[in-house]
Amino acid sequence: MEKHGDSVEDFFKDEQDLLLRFKENLNNDLGLDTLSEEYRLMGSKYNALLKQSIKLMKIGDSNQRRLIKTQNDLVDTNSKLELSYNNLKSLSQLGQTLTSTLDTKEIILTINEHIEDIMESDIITIGMYEEDKGLIKYKFLVKNHKYIPSMAFENLNEDNLSARCIKSNHEIIIKDLDNEYPDFVTQIHNLWDEITHSLVYLPLQVENRLIGIFSVQSYNIDAYNSNQLSVLRTMASYIAIAIDNANAYKLLSKKNKQLNEHLEKIRILNNQLEEEMNKSEKLLLNILPKSIAERLKKGENIISDYFPEASVLFADIAGFTKMSSKMSSQEKLVDILNEIFSSFDRVVNKYGLEKIKTIGDCYMLAGGIPVASPDHLERTCDASLEMIDTFKKLQEELHIEVAIRIGINAGPIVAGVIGKNKFVYDLWGDTVNIASRMESYGFIGRINCSEYVFEKLKDKYTFEDRGEFEVKGKGTMRMYFLNR
Repeated sequence: MEKHGDSVEDFFKDEQDLLLRFKENLNNDLGLDTLSEEYRLMGSKYNALLKQSIKLMKIGDSNQRRLIKTQNDLVDTNSKLELSYNNLKSLSQLGQTLTSTLDTKEIILTINEHIEDIMESDIITIGMYEEDKGLIKYKFLVKNHKYIPSMAFENLNEDNLSARCIKSNHEIIIKDLDNEYPDFVTQIHNLWDEITHSLVYLPLQVENRLIGIFSVQSYNIDAYNSNQLSVLRTMASYIAIAIDNANAYKLLSKKNKQLNEHLEKIRILNNQLEEEMNKSEKLLLNILPKSIAERLKKGENIISDYFPEASVLFADIAGFTKMSSKMSSQEKLVDILNEIFSSFDRVVNKYGLEKIKTIGDCYMLAGGIPVASPDHLERTCDASLEMIDTFKKLQEELHIEVAIRIGINAGPIVAGVIGKNKFVYDLWGDTVNIASRMESYGFIGRINCSEYVFEKLKDKYTFEDRGEFEVKGKGTMRMYFLNR
């Protein structure tokens, strides 16, 4: 502090010098007038010094009070900063917890756990916005810090706090419900079965999409200060994201479930289709040779193949017509015929031959078609011998008075598929006609072969020469029985 350009220390030095001089004057026994003048001067200086001292003391007291106030303000500000930091840290952790859960019940319980330490909350609710139904459904409710299943809802087409919050897309802060919204007291009482005074309604939205309402209520008046309201607003942002994530997950789970159900239906249909295709394939293979069926499936419309040599066998059940006229049960008749032809099928498969068709009680097979093979005739003859043995066993087992007559021929053949609706793989040519004549001119229980067959296999099989026969449409033909 300065006085007329001098420092406070200089000012005190003058007073000290004056006091020393006055002491010296007293010691020197100066006159009373001189001492009075010195005393007066010293008194005025002391007066001035006293005034300055009082002034300095006042300034010191003021500065001290200001210092104390500043210090208190700093402590208070530091406490607020620390509280704000802790709140922000806590809210950040809360946000991470909320946005990581997909269970809305867990979301509201987490909110309750966080709120109960920092503010009053008698009722906490999360209402889901159902735009298509025009409703806010408060499915999630914590009352007095306990989770309670809720069926509460508010119709957005009526005048209520939920409707006002959603339609304005703005928060509603109520300090005293009775005074500010007396008309809604009964509504709130009916909705929550409680008398609430302080209410906070915060719209929940994500990217401008309204998804619901977050509400905190207290039975006390003016329960929430500005800092607590800021905390609730931040919470609302986290809750909106968490619920949106939960809804998206539920929707995705529902879609996945539907997709899995559709896939399961498709799998079942595919299995059924595959089963039907297998049945069709099996049926097709029962009608056509495998290679011919494959060619038809690939789109060939006309199938006609020439084979320079193939073998043909006809087997006729002699006496079957007579037996059928005596049998009372036609089903038994069919069963007998099925048993005989099924046994022939097994023989055909065993020797790698091709069943062509059945005509009444006649069975026709071929060798060397539709895939040419050098030993087709040997396999056909072996099959014919086994068919004779098999039929004898069936005669004994079925107690039937019928016999079998077999004819075999070989030579060039044309084979192919005829028809559009009911496919038939058939054979054409003189070789086929002669094989049929061999069967017609044969004996029961014997295998009648053409001369061509004899010439081909006479060194491998035992034949019995039957001589020449006049064959209708063919002239004279020599025939042979195949023995072994």
